[in-house]
Amino acid sequence: MNKLTKARVLCWGFLSSLALVACSNESATSVSDGTTEERNGFWNESYNLTAWNVMDGSEIKLENNKMALVGRVSLKKASANGLARAGIAYDVSNPDGSPADLSQDGDGICIAYKSDFDVEIRLDTADYASSSVDKDVPFVSLNMKDSGNESRCASWEDFKMKKSAKTDGSDIVKKVRSVQLVFVGESGASGEFTIQRLTPYVRWEMWWSKRDGDHVNTGFDEGDEGTSGKWSLFGDSTKAYIEFSYGEFEPTDGGYEGNVFFDESSSNPDVGLQFLVAGKSTKNGKEVIHSADVSEKWKGICIEYESMMDIEMQLVPENADENNFLKLTFAKNEDENDMTLSSYDDSKRASHMETRCYQFADVSNSDNILKKLTTIRLKFVKENNSGTEFTIKRLSYLMPENLAVKDVGEYKDVKATESSDYKSGKSFLWDGAADGDQVDLGISGATAGGVWTNTFELEDVFNYNFPDDVKYDADGNAIPSLVSKYHEFTMYVKTDEGTIDLDSIASIGFNTVSSNMEPADISAWGGFCIHYSTYNYIRIVIVTNYDANKYWYADVDYSDDKVWGKVSWDAFRNIDEESNEKIEDVLGKVARVQLQFLTDGENIIDKFGSYDQCGK
Repeated sequence: MNKLTKARVLCWGFLSSLALVACSNESATSVSDGTTEERNGFWNESYNLTAWNVMDGSEIKLENNKMALVGRVSLKKASANGLARAGIAYDVSNPDGSPADLSQDGDGICIAYKSDFDVEIRLDTADYASSSVDKDVPFVSLNMKDSGNESRCASWEDFKMKKSAKTDGSDIVKKVRSVQLVFVGESGASGEFTIQRLTPYVRWEMWWSKRDGDHVNTGFDEGDEGTSGKWSLFGDSTKAYIEFSYGEFEPTDGGYEGNVFFDESSSNPDVGLQFLVAGKSTKNGKEVIHSADVSEKWKGICIEYESMMDIEMQLVPENADENNFLKLTFAKNEDENDMTLSSYDDSKRASHMETRCYQFADVSNSDNILKKLTTIRLKFVKENNSGTEFTIKRLSYLMPENLAVKDVGEYKDVKATESSDYKSGKSFLWDGAADGDQVDLGISGATAGGVWTNTFELEDVFNYNFPDDVKYDADGNAIPSLVSKYHEFTMYVKTDEGTIDLDSIASIGFNTVSSNMEPADISAWGGFCIHYSTYNYIRIVIVTNYDANKYWYADVDYSDDKVWGKVSWDAFRNIDEESNEKIEDVLGKVARVQLQFLTDGENIIDKFGSYDQCGK
């Protein structure tokens, strides 16, 4: 097995079949390799001691442990800032020595660990043999911690270099040769570490304060309208209560922000925020709280927050007392002594906002609770001599990537009422990492179709703002340069909103047959799948007559992390609202397919295909 195959099978060599985030048995990146015992041997000798290498100048002894990567570290030489470092590295480069694109396997990285030292996760693009603990490469820093159950997660954008604020991991992750774990502490110190799990992840947002207001999108709704996911307060207000920064119990763009006031005589009273997962029903004066089985979809849970108190997340199953709640502690990450300004002046105070996650595979007895979950509570834990300010900004769950799909429209099989002689095959998938600017559409005889191009940029109407090192050819097309460097469409579009003219919209697309725009019958595709992230929305367009501005469209909406958008023919609408045409009347004569960018903001697309290709 070569190194690249091994990295894909084991999700960079870190994972077993126990890993849940982007390596479920259903995931396209998961491949059966060896016996069940071998695959569950997570950090066995072949993948522990041989796959990880101690970096030059480091004194680390690795120990064989089938359930974790274990080692003992001795820190000797201090750097200029007075701290010493030692590390281990895993070679993820391709067999020919070229770098690997880790962004294809997830939106970031999660780690569950115990360490006597602070830990840096680092990405290096240089030759593996030249790895150095003193080199300035993109990294995220994690404080030492006692428990190995709580995962810390970071997106690729969170990786920063010490000496350059302009470089982050969103670019570096596409050309990585080694992933490193570096232990940081005082010179002369020694200690141990245990890495229990290191995984890529897909984070599916349930609630973002800026977008969702006072409702969490749980994905489950069995009760009366508006009862699923609605935030509320809980607790005895005589023992503790919350005073919100802006006076009322409602989120701002920055989240729920406030201060908890505890009665001095109460030891640790209930006080916090909560919501019902599936909602409640009231009939004949009787209230019924519904439960939901979230176990197949929720593989972990994350909070983006800052707090001077521990936050205890309580997952409450049906018909359970407090002894049977699942309780997950999100540790305080802000110290009262660090505060020099009140929370009312957020523009000047230092931010301690971070995302922390639990993977349910690491939490005993979680599955039974997840099968009958009714309520999620965020309880603020009282501590002596501590501050009580908090901000809750975002709530997400972790899931296998192939399940992270936003459905647009309900699937229906559509037969074209009239059909071109050019007919598509049933399935296609364009992958920016493998296919460059060419899409194999499976249309016999259409040898010049399927080439991605961008519309000509109009300075007074729209700008693509591709990365600075992308070059335009003589026809104003930047796509060959863009995908060769970045393996995806990535841009920050500036545009005048409101136009519907195909010549005046920022778009990237391909002709189905040739540059002459002959039509093809694409009905067999069933719709489209797109793997994307966007600040606002991306429009998918099927063009029947470019010169006459005749087209149909469907939108995939906001996602901060990359997800799949699954768009059926049922979702498409005619730009001409007065037309009597039906979708059946146009699918047999499609000349061009476009991705349109109609609002200001960042857009990223790295896969695009037919309806049945999500997760591939």
